[in-house]
Amino acid sequence: MKEIKGIKEVKHVSTVMEEVKKQTLTLVTAAFGFVAALIWKDAITAWMAPLYQDANGAMGLTIAAFVVTIVVVIVTIVLAKLFAPKK
Repeated sequence: MKEIKGIKEVKHVSTVMEEVKKQTLTLVTAAFGFVAALIWKDAITAWMAPLYQDANGAMGLTIAAFVVTIVVVIVTIVLAKLFAPKK
């Protein structure tokens, strides 16, 4: 009975280690995604600057935020359809 318990413990440790690897990969991927998002933020800000620099402060930023939101929604819909699982 002791051997069987030992085998179960080894399998449990193996399962835990696999989960740790999986979660670590998820966290590292998320970190890289965050860095990419920060770079994209700077790029989008540079492209959008002409839209809000001439406008009055907060109003210009609000208009830029609406424009970016509309673009993000459209891109999200397109990507969701593109990567949707085939039925």
